[in-house]
Amino acid sequence: MKIGRTKAVLAAMMGLTLSTFATQPASGSTVTDPITSDPVVTVGSDSDIGSLREEAAKIGILFGSGAIKASDSIDDGRPPNYLTDPDFARVLAEQFDSVHSENEMKYRFVEPQQGVFDFTGPDRLVKFAQEQGMQVKGHALITTCCDPQYLVDKVNDPAAFRALMTKHITTIMKRYKGKMDRWDVVVEPLSTMGGQGLQHTDFYNALGPGYIAEAFRIAHRADPTAKLYVNENLVESYPEKRKEFYDLVDGLVADEVPIDGVALQMHETLQGPPAGVIIEMADHFHAKGLAVSISELDVHTLDPVTQAQIYGDVVTEALNAGIRDISTWGFTDKHLYTWLPGAKPCLFDENYNPKPAYFAVRDALRAYGRKVQASP
Repeated sequence: MKIGRTKAVLAAMMGLTLSTFATQPASGSTVTDPITSDPVVTVGSDSDIGSLREEAAKIGILFGSGAIKASDSIDDGRPPNYLTDPDFARVLAEQFDSVHSENEMKYRFVEPQQGVFDFTGPDRLVKFAQEQGMQVKGHALITTCCDPQYLVDKVNDPAAFRALMTKHITTIMKRYKGKMDRWDVVVEPLSTMGGQGLQHTDFYNALGPGYIAEAFRIAHRADPTAKLYVNENLVESYPEKRKEFYDLVDGLVADEVPIDGVALQMHETLQGPPAGVIIEMADHFHAKGLAVSISELDVHTLDPVTQAQIYGDVVTEALNAGIRDISTWGFTDKHLYTWLPGAKPCLFDENYNPKPAYFAVRDALRAYGRKVQASP
């Protein structure tokens, strides 16, 4: 996810009439589980809604949340340190077993001045995760946003640009060796809608298309134990972009670049991906010996019933595709990020009450567990 990105998919939303969301129940009140119709107590008190973390553990997968901001800075236009909210911290620890940051590990936030690093937020997130027995993913080393001016100034000097990139990646990877087990090394290298190849980012302009392979090799040298991923969006929605992604990743594998997997963002807007496309992608990459994760799942609709259906369908197909690492992009609408006015894309509302989407995901995990138990 980029800061301030205008989604091209907004074109498909023109002319929509925005729905009004029903008022959510106050924390600690009783709501009805939309799947079983049983009354449940909301998260604000002792709850009996279950735990995604516990259900995921039963079937041997990670179920995490990204977009967890632990930095005190507000330079990204977002509120400071979400972990200071006791309810946020408690629900995060109860429901998820993996976390990754929002913006504070992107280039200009973690190294705002050349050679001067700000690790306050990432250190805090790692400490929280260690205390709660959670894993931490590094997000992200190279993105299409957030390059500091001192780096941009070296675009026409490839040697100087490469030296800055190498020091940046190496410093970060070495600091979190053994603390962050997997990394989004390059995020969104392809054009947003596909069909135009690689985006002409500062990294592309300085180093050419080989910058991706260079970044992976630098990261691997800095921490040979970490799993390294390329992270991309909208490949489930646009066949031409999906083909470009296949070609990009297949080329990295053929060139023996140390890539361990792909991260599919899965930001769904108004409708879910076509049935079967997650399995298609997983089959393609698994055949190359790569891991496949869903890294930033959220669902931007104006209808909580449709939203729940999409969440449940995506998780169900991902599990059936052999995906064992699923993360949402945030979990509470208190800190939502959306490009669809009126949408509330997360599993929990602003008061940490579970939404129909939560129950759909919980039950998808449970259903898969029953399926596994019933299989020979």
